[in-house]
Amino acid sequence: MTFTARLLTPLAVIFFLGACSHVALPTLARPGDRPASSTNALKPSANKLVGRVLAVDLVRGFAFVTLTAEPPAAALTAGAELIVRTNDLHETARLRTSRYVRGRTLGTNIVSGQPTVDDEVVFHAP
Repeated sequence: MTFTARLLTPLAVIFFLGACSHVALPTLARPGDRPASSTNALKPSANKLVGRVLAVDLVRGFAFVTLTAEPPAAALTAGAELIVRTNDLHETARLRTSRYVRGRTLGTNIVSGQPTVDDEVVFHAP
């Protein structure tokens, strides 16, 4: 048994070293180099999720929005413009925030369009 183990050990080392020659070593990036995929890389969206439309009063031009757990602070200031869109990202309306914020409910005025209940509300961050 010991004789067989002594013969198999060099054989295992030869196979291991042969396999290592097929692995390419990583190249180090130089300071001026840009990654090849940087031109096609996905960029984060400028639209930040504020919440969903809770209720709409088209006669008075109001819409109430249920806020997410952490809405953008700039979206909650009075006069900020919000975009309402469907789940397939088609814009349905534009809203302007009011001073009404109670808990996780935000009151808004409808500027244009017709929002519907459960539409997504986003803030376009500058």
